[in-house]
Amino acid sequence: MAYIIVEYDFDPPVTDETLAQWTSALAPCTSIRQVSRLRSVFSLDRRRGYCEFEAPDAETVRQAYRSARVPFRSVWAADLFDFRAPSQG
Repeated sequence: MAYIIVEYDFDPPVTDETLAQWTSALAPCTSIRQVSRLRSVFSLDRRRGYCEFEAPDAETVRQAYRSARVPFRSVWAADLFDFRAPSQG
């Protein structure tokens, strides 16, 4: 699976209600395409956001978003660099 980033720009700022609606709309579209959301982050002013996914490729994620009619700025494949120290245990 590839590591995929979805970027968002919101004007006006996105609301919790809208995010919940989009999440519900995306669920069946991502599920049938074997796309798994890893995490989402949004700026404090709710004008920008990023979601991280594991998916077959970026185009599969784009198709899911388009099918669900959820807006996005861009979708791209990435390499993940995790700089956290390994646990000592």
